[in-house]
Amino acid sequence: MRQMKETENLKPFPPPFHSRGRLKTRYEEEFNRFQTALGRCFMVISIIGLFGLVPLFLNDYVLHLFNVICIYAIVAVGLTIMTGYTWQLSLAHGAFFGIGAYTAALLAARAGLPFFLVIPAAGVAATLFGALIAIPSLRLKPIFLPMATLAGQFIVEYILVHRVSLTGGSKGFVVPKPVLVGLGLETKLSLFYVTAICLLIIIWLSDNLLRSKIGRAFSALRQNERAAAAMGIDVYPHKLFAFAVSSFLTGLAGALFAYAVETIVPAFFNLTLSIEFLAVMIIGGLGSISGAIIGSVAIVFLKEMAGFAGALFMNSSIHTGADLAMISLYEFVLGLIMVLFIIFKPEGLASLYRKIKQGFDRWPFS
Repeated sequence: MRQMKETENLKPFPPPFHSRGRLKTRYEEEFNRFQTALGRCFMVISIIGLFGLVPLFLNDYVLHLFNVICIYAIVAVGLTIMTGYTWQLSLAHGAFFGIGAYTAALLAARAGLPFFLVIPAAGVAATLFGALIAIPSLRLKPIFLPMATLAGQFIVEYILVHRVSLTGGSKGFVVPKPVLVGLGLETKLSLFYVTAICLLIIIWLSDNLLRSKIGRAFSALRQNERAAAAMGIDVYPHKLFAFAVSSFLTGLAGALFAYAVETIVPAFFNLTLSIEFLAVMIIGGLGSISGAIIGSVAIVFLKEMAGFAGALFMNSSIHTGADLAMISLYEFVLGLIMVLFIIFKPEGLASLYRKIKQGFDRWPFS
């Protein structure tokens, strides 16, 4: 028996390929993200290639799009935790995004704080504002949270426009160039690397959170809130924690966005932006971190295509109100896509990724 146990301990873990039955013999295997060594190597190579090597050959315009995708993905990861797991609907994440952006701009321009302090401070500011909404609303019926967040969205929009001495009003606020540990981040490439590293760290932390005791409580709340409460899970603290995490990540993403665009105006952070964040989850897939990334790519691509079509339409001089028409067209297309995904593909594009992954799961034995 002793010799058999020693032999078992010498087996490599995880194995290079799955066995036919994919049998698990240890409880720790349930918490292993990569079931095979091949999957782990593929993930490392993909990250190095996509985030490390590919950006070296891109121009500033494409790098800016990559940067915005990473920023949207950070927000979507927070919404995945909040909406995808605890079923809390927020219509104020555009406001949280704006609070993070203006907090970063004010702290960098007027207080002279360094980059590594401005980013978390922006997340904390968004979390505090979110707490003002969530703490009273979550004790009421679920319908009151979307109403309260919608009111918060309008309040933030009003403040950003009319507090000219603080925010610059409609003229905008110029954000100083970021400096990290004495090194300037003036180029799009350097700022992209910082944003990509933040995204990877947040994905790693969020994935571990969802596989922890708190994450299992979130999963129970997603299945049945009353059954979770009957099992001894405190519903209110867990929902409040999920809302706080989502608000913090959104404020952090807003700060990165402020550095990316260099000049921020209140029009960036309207209700349409909150709807865009929800569309990212619906298109990518609720409750899926991979879906958050896929949905971010889809929304940024759709937004750029709408802007490109609007520029062509305005240059053609066919219609004098082309700008307003294209804004309405983008909102129409965005709403239509959300409805179509809810009806025909409620699991989102992440389901396609899972099917492809399952196809390679037993390669080359299948």
